[in-house]
Amino acid sequence: MERHLRSGGEPTWLVRPAGPASELLVVKKKRDYLSESEFLAHCAVHRRLADAGGPVPALPGEVPSNPVRGADGALYEMWEWTPGRTPGLAAPDLRDLGAALAEFHLLAASALDGVELQHQEPHDRFDKARFHLPLLAEGLAARGADRHRALTAELADARQRARTSEAPPDVVLHGDPCPGNVLLTRAGRAVLVDLDDVHRGPAVSDLAWSLISVGAVVPEGDGFRESWDRPAFEAVLEGYQSRRPLSRTEHEVLPCWIVASLCCAATDQLYDYGWKISTEDLPAECDKVLALAEPDNLPARSVHFG
Repeated sequence: MERHLRSGGEPTWLVRPAGPASELLVVKKKRDYLSESEFLAHCAVHRRLADAGGPVPALPGEVPSNPVRGADGALYEMWEWTPGRTPGLAAPDLRDLGAALAEFHLLAASALDGVELQHQEPHDRFDKARFHLPLLAEGLAARGADRHRALTAELADARQRARTSEAPPDVVLHGDPCPGNVLLTRAGRAVLVDLDDVHRGPAVSDLAWSLISVGAVVPEGDGFRESWDRPAFEAVLEGYQSRRPLSRTEHEVLPCWIVASLCCAATDQLYDYGWKISTEDLPAECDKVLALAEPDNLPARSVHFG
């Protein structure tokens, strides 16, 4: 083993195989809470996307079909180690992030045919936000009940506005395309990692999540900005549209999906097996989310479709 890559989440290591092969491999162990069928589905998704030439880590040719069962009886997935770094907030990095996400969405939706995706909670941003709202209500308690009602109303209004437009076509979605799940390689290509949440859905779902990740969330912290980082927002969108211009319908509904993503992030950004911030500070963070979601504040209103 060269080194341990992750101390939490799924155990992951960088290893050098024995024998003549000298390429480094990333090895990820199945998490205890995942069933074998779920882990098999994750590995099948990675294999399908790699075979389709998607912007994902390459799979080694000399290793048996993933997953591999170790001597300990556990299941492991392996892929080639690609040196690189996560994107910073500089515009070129964020444009690369957007371009990689667009390339991901350009993969044929049929790439997932035959794979039985099993998810423990909804992936539609509207459904996921609604799924987490009771948890947020619990954290806010009585002192923040008005914020919970406001977020619930904001989400319902955004969903209603989205339904008045033609539904965008489904594509292959990454599920969590934030900067931490993008690798800018030394070869100059951006790849998306952490493929456990891949599913089908409208491209604007992924795109909206990327946009709030760079434009609304505090970098390297827990919480939300007072106002949008418009240059970061526009750099991701510019990179995305350089590969896959938005349709008129996608442009019309993107603000609705941004609101859904903000409502979803109100828990996703602040909760991870427990609140990351004091619950006393939750109402103030919800106020920021509500301000960011105001129609006049959304940067997407000023962006033209392709």
